[in-house]
Amino acid sequence: MFEFLIKVVFFLTASLFFASPVFSPDSLVWQNSLENAPWTKRDAHTAVVFQDKIWVMGGIRDGDIKLSYENHVHESDVWVSENGKDWELVTDKAEWGQRRAHASEVFQDKIWVVGGWEKTSWRFKNDVWSSSDGKNWTEVTSSAPWSARKGHSLVVFQDKLWLIGGVDAKGAKNDVWVSENGKDWELVTNKAPWPIMYDQTVTVFQNKLWLIGGVIPGMLGEHKIWVSENGKDWELVLENPPWKGRHGHCVLLWQNRVWILAGWSGMGKGFNDVWYSEDGLNWQELKTETPWLGREDPICACFDNKIWIMGGMLTGGRRVNDVWYLTYPE
Repeated sequence: MFEFLIKVVFFLTASLFFASPVFSPDSLVWQNSLENAPWTKRDAHTAVVFQDKIWVMGGIRDGDIKLSYENHVHESDVWVSENGKDWELVTDKAEWGQRRAHASEVFQDKIWVVGGWEKTSWRFKNDVWSSSDGKNWTEVTSSAPWSARKGHSLVVFQDKLWLIGGVDAKGAKNDVWVSENGKDWELVTNKAPWPIMYDQTVTVFQNKLWLIGGVIPGMLGEHKIWVSENGKDWELVLENPPWKGRHGHCVLLWQNRVWILAGWSGMGKGFNDVWYSEDGLNWQELKTETPWLGREDPICACFDNKIWIMGGMLTGGRRVNDVWYLTYPE
């Protein structure tokens, strides 16, 4: 009997110890880590979490809002931080050049930079680069079989790299490509059922690909959600979610939920709302006051058990380099 009671106590103690923390959205607060990071004000940059650090790469620098995007300064730098506050310049001249609207991922223990628009060549790119330290980069291929483009999605799914949608010199795309090594790419479908668009966000949730938002050229931001188990067959699972249609937004996975932050209306308005869902279908708005301004093309990350949002372009066209994080108060 005594041994039985010992086992029961052990089981209950272990259950409490390993139980997931209680989700308490009303307790969450936004904190400002930096109003002005040492990297320049920008948007259309990328970020990854790699080797327990946040890495920031490339983008388009703030400048005269009357200038076309192509005439702005484009960055070729890489920055890294262990805490989101103290940043170190890894290189100001990465080999992939001055570019914006590229895509980045962590795959096979390396950082990857894929496609985008590069200023030196003044054109869309379909090159693929990788690095194990953020400073020294290897060009895996200079010309992948998918068309040179920007505003595409890149995600790791089933131990492969998936490239989805975007816009090239001829217009927006709704194709899907997959690669096991970043060099050799296979066309999964040239015409997915979702419309041609770019600046959509794709994430992996419940062992499926989820495509959320985006923009059809000349239209308002999309707010439909499409899901696929194989990248070829897609199902429209939600046509009218409660959040407004958008593109250039962030989608993250945190505390077993999907999160949507920020984005652009398609008519010059930046959003600063935050939404979350346990199943990707039923959404609730986070009621915590959001102190950062609405914006397009920020970078976001889950790091140190916090949600981070950094930089982006505000309504009106000015770019910022602030750093914020969402967490529970200590």
